[in-house]
Amino acid sequence: MDFGIIDCHAHIFPPLAGACGFPDVATHRLHQQRAMHMHGNQPYRRRRDHAVVGTRMLWDADDPSEAGRARDVSFRAGRNGRFEWTHAGEDHYVQFLPPHMVDLSIDADTLVAEMDHAGIAGAILQNDHIYGNLAADFAAAGKAHPGRFLGLAQVEEAFAFRDDELARLARQVEEDGMAGLYFTTTGLFRNGYRTLPSDRAFDPLWALVEQLDLPVFWVHSANSPIGGYDDEMRHLAAIVERFPALRHVLVHGLPTALYADDDERIALPGVIEALLGEGQVWAEILYPIAWGGRLPYPYARAHGHIRQLYERFGGGRFMWGSDMPNVARSSTYRQTLTYMTDHCGFISDADMRRILRDNALDVFAPQRLARAGLA
Repeated sequence: MDFGIIDCHAHIFPPLAGACGFPDVATHRLHQQRAMHMHGNQPYRRRRDHAVVGTRMLWDADDPSEAGRARDVSFRAGRNGRFEWTHAGEDHYVQFLPPHMVDLSIDADTLVAEMDHAGIAGAILQNDHIYGNLAADFAAAGKAHPGRFLGLAQVEEAFAFRDDELARLARQVEEDGMAGLYFTTTGLFRNGYRTLPSDRAFDPLWALVEQLDLPVFWVHSANSPIGGYDDEMRHLAAIVERFPALRHVLVHGLPTALYADDDERIALPGVIEALLGEGQVWAEILYPIAWGGRLPYPYARAHGHIRQLYERFGGGRFMWGSDMPNVARSSTYRQTLTYMTDHCGFISDADMRRILRDNALDVFAPQRLARAGLA
């Protein structure tokens, strides 16, 4: 391909046993434990025999607040890609990262080497609480590797409308050069989901995001106290209506399997049709992270889903992402790209360029692309 491919979803992070930019390790561990409670892609396993365990023992299913956290499980960041804990005298784990990630870390040099090997020109660094508060790390990576990275800022979502969080967001943009906002609705556990992003209380945040000219990269869980995916999209639609200038990206892409019948025909609800058809909303194309551990490469089921999305919305609403290094637990970096480029001949060359580069860059303010060397 005669253009530089942009991966819209990648990560770097220091060893996850540390504070990683949080005030202390305990706060980081709180977020990680909640994330592993919500995580459903990889199963819980019993360490002594690696048997799958169905019981969710990290959080009270009836209490989504901090008070619901299980405190007698010694939850910890282990080694070789695992988060671990002890319950009823048994050690358990989730294989969240690939086993080769000994101390659960990946630095910028390593990701750049992976990108070079896979033929990727640049990457958007997403900033989840699992990994830490990493704007300073992203800024350092951008300086060390000009033209390769664009970073997203982060807030404590449950309190993101407070003055201290607004100031923090502004610092990440103005001082660290972050170019967008990463917002995961699972972070609302810290206020027990009592205040939701579409509530008027959040308007100061969205007004600041609009003022700073940032896209919002949204992570939705599709199963939370907010409701199902349709409900989460209705909350997003309310924000779109009040702040129409904002640009939004659906991280991990549309969960098309939720809307597919037995013949793999996808019927999206009206709110999603409206958001992608009329609003300033884009979606990642990112099937291997969800399906790579269940289907053999090249993930043929995904091709039919991508075709239907493409035929409905065209090439202007989607951007390709990998979720490196997480995805390496089931796929190589190159496979996360070629499952689409080598098997989706129904996408025109011009639209393939949009999906693999142009759309990802178009959601960012030009001056921030220039600062990162990606203009």
